[in-house]
Amino acid sequence: MRCQNCGYDNDMDATFCEKCGSRLDRYSHYGRQPGDVEKTGMSTSTKLLIVAVIALVAILGVFAGAWVMNPSKTPANTPVSVNESSEKVTYQADWHQVTSFSGVSDDYRSFQIKGQRFKVVMSATPTLNYNTNFMNVDVSGTSGIIGTGNLNWGPDDALSSKEKTVEFTGPPGSYYSQVTTKDLQSWTVTVYDYY
Repeated sequence: MRCQNCGYDNDMDATFCEKCGSRLDRYSHYGRQPGDVEKTGMSTSTKLLIVAVIALVAILGVFAGAWVMNPSKTPANTPVSVNESSEKVTYQADWHQVTSFSGVSDDYRSFQIKGQRFKVVMSATPTLNYNTNFMNVDVSGTSGIIGTGNLNWGPDDALSSKEKTVEFTGPPGSYYSQVTTKDLQSWTVTVYDYY
């Protein structure tokens, strides 16, 4: 390593000049070609290559995540194998609304039932007249009336809405509801089928 003070050419690992004793600067280019200097750190091309690889991995990660969240559908011409099991699948029946209708006076409606049970939910609000107010719902099938539900208000009762549920059993088919009322502000009948 060449001394900047006196120009003497010292050994490469020397810290002080052997001729004048001054401290040698390790990173000095004095007396050398710039190619002789040791390079530290990464070159620009290496840095660009690392950034490109990271960007490529990120893009592939985004596409893989999107594919996992929404996998492509099986094409129609691809054979699909189905394994049948000996396990029985049990169907859990539940209440399904068949129809709902409202009014202020008498009414007659028909409805279809699929199951072996159904229920009629009736609700009404009376008018203020200090008389007896009522609502009757007669449910009939092919053999006649199978049940009745009613709501009543006396002359001294509060003018609050009432609701009543009446359950019926019978085979699937057509049924009819006859609504008879007296002095009601409004009423609603909703039919539910259990299947």
